[in-house]
Amino acid sequence: MYSRLSYHGGPGRPPSSIISLALNITTAKMTAADSLDSKEPETLSNTPQARSEKDLRNGTPFDNGIDEEEGTDVSPDDKLEKEPPADVEKQQGPHAVTFPEGGARAWLAVLGSAILLFCSFGYVNAFGVYESYYLSVLLPNKTADDIAWIGSIQIFFIFGSGLFAGSIFDRYGAQIIVIPSSILLVVSVMLTSVCKEYYQFLLCQGILGGICQGALFTPALSVVGQYFNQKRGAAMGLVVAGSSLGGVILPIMIANLIKQTSFGWTVRSIGFLFAGLLWIACLTVKERMPHRSGTFFLPKAFKDPVYVLFVAGNFFALWGMFTPFFFIPSFALKLGMSSTMAVYLVSILNGLSFPGRILPGIIADKFGKMNCLVIAPIVTAILIWAWLAVDSAAGLIVLTAFFGFWSGSLISLFPAVMAQIVPSPREMGTYLGMAMGISGFAGLTGSPIAGALLTKYGYTAAISFSGSCMAVGIILLAWARLVYNPKLLARV
Repeated sequence: MYSRLSYHGGPGRPPSSIISLALNITTAKMTAADSLDSKEPETLSNTPQARSEKDLRNGTPFDNGIDEEEGTDVSPDDKLEKEPPADVEKQQGPHAVTFPEGGARAWLAVLGSAILLFCSFGYVNAFGVYESYYLSVLLPNKTADDIAWIGSIQIFFIFGSGLFAGSIFDRYGAQIIVIPSSILLVVSVMLTSVCKEYYQFLLCQGILGGICQGALFTPALSVVGQYFNQKRGAAMGLVVAGSSLGGVILPIMIANLIKQTSFGWTVRSIGFLFAGLLWIACLTVKERMPHRSGTFFLPKAFKDPVYVLFVAGNFFALWGMFTPFFFIPSFALKLGMSSTMAVYLVSILNGLSFPGRILPGIIADKFGKMNCLVIAPIVTAILIWAWLAVDSAAGLIVLTAFFGFWSGSLISLFPAVMAQIVPSPREMGTYLGMAMGISGFAGLTGSPIAGALLTKYGYTAAISFSGSCMAVGIILLAWARLVYNPKLLARV
């Protein structure tokens, strides 16, 4: 009867043969499954996870070229290096986040972010010129610590505004906060040009200006972390160098214009310059990744000891770092230097911070961002303590130049390290904003404390306060580095 059976189980096959064939197939499947279960996990090279990891190693995109978890484009050319940095390793997996590491959109974002820092932090870097002019001309009845409160409130809101600006950036994007803040910053500068009384400067330059500058500062640093990973240090350096450029150009511009025209038109010229630059930033600073949902703040960050130590170390470093920015011009006048040369010292300080914010970022990409962040404040603290021995104009010029370089590296490495320890790039704005909100209190109180010490005890007390704060910051930053990776020679 079996002579009538077809190979494919045609109509001539009896029902018993069909059942027998089905049982054989089922048995074969169960045997194959048992053999797979008996193998070690690393031999299962055909599972979806293993295929995804193999695709990552070979630079092959996923099925549709989109990272399903993060919503970012995956390029076939984005191959991981054999020894990726630590912050790349923690993101590897079936749905690893990829970064363009360049391209027109990425570099335009860098340009726009640099402009935002030119108009925000760069403007604050020029406050030493304002302080000297307020003390000698506009507000001669006020003390150094009174005037320092204007700049300190401005710094406080630059950092403190990040507490909200970072979360808004993560949840809604850059332009919803950059565009209105740019308009209000120009308004703030124009209002400062007509101020006459101390409280008016506090309100217009200190509070309104600081809030607007802080709302620009945080998105400028956060957006770069979405485009760069392996080149993040260099990209952050270029962005932060925008503030150095502002610190060079704006003091010279103010010092020269104020001799040729009035204080009001000098400040209004700054406002027109900002209006011409900020529209470029409004068009180019755009986020790349999907917006984050969930809670406005991320309190889970404070369960991470590395983040807590890093924020605490940055607080103490900033607490002491701004004293030279504010008081080197008045110290120059004490040494007998001309008011013009005192103004140019601010430009020298910020001019040397320009390479100081670019070169350490490039070096940090090679030798580790956290390693460099520990070294930079050590050198900065040494220079602050060396200020005690300066008794000549030449010595002050040399000290100002070196301090400008190393303090610039400290500022540029801060957001680069923050991007390294953040779990996801979509949380960068919130993590950075919370850290800056805490650091804002250092900016608020540091310079007034130094100013009060200067008024009562002299420069030695103010410099000692600044150097001591830097020393505490160094200890905390080094501790954070060791908690992150206890190997001293590791590239982290």
